[in-house]
Amino acid sequence: MTTSTIYTIEREFGSGGHIVGERLAKMLDIPFYDSQIVDMAAKNAGVSRKIFEGFDEKPTNSFLYSLVMGSYTSAGSLTQPSDLNMSDKLFMEEAKIIRDAAEQGPCVIVGRCGSYVLRQRNDVVRVFCTADIEFRKHHAVHDLGMPERRIEDTVLKRDKKRASYYNYYTGKRWSDASSYDLCVSTSTAGIDGAVETVLAFGELMERRRVSQA
Repeated sequence: MTTSTIYTIEREFGSGGHIVGERLAKMLDIPFYDSQIVDMAAKNAGVSRKIFEGFDEKPTNSFLYSLVMGSYTSAGSLTQPSDLNMSDKLFMEEAKIIRDAAEQGPCVIVGRCGSYVLRQRNDVVRVFCTADIEFRKHHAVHDLGMPERRIEDTVLKRDKKRASYYNYYTGKRWSDASSYDLCVSTSTAGIDGAVETVLAFGELMERRRVSQA
């Protein structure tokens, strides 16, 4: 099975979005990027992964996202790497890795605002994975090995962090369906069903691109 499509996946915590992306990449035999992006960003920046790991997909108080996204205008100018806080450094490195990965060809990118970083490309399918809270709690405990105590609070707090990160760096709403091409429920369709849905939608979009070329 071949493709010319890049897939980005944002996901509610515990929805299995990582697994959906991993299986999709395996079916299509294309590169898969998730936490590997942090490893690559740390290496490129010459910083320990453990340092960057603490800032991964977490919001910052800086206004540097506008500079990275090309909307920074006249609030000031920051030119030295020391002017960036650690969260911004990580985001800038991750954005560069995501763009470089997309330039190399079809791939699957999970999280890290990939849908927005690649917003100017027409060969990207932007997916959001959701699930009901019981599915997410079960996945977090039984598949991710998280403690069962107060698991619902933990799941929802992780969502808030992801939402804050995405909203901050993109200026859009993480949970807004209009930010994506396709929203799929893993608790309704199942993981395999979600993969099949994303794949079918990607193939449809690819045919449309070819017919419009």
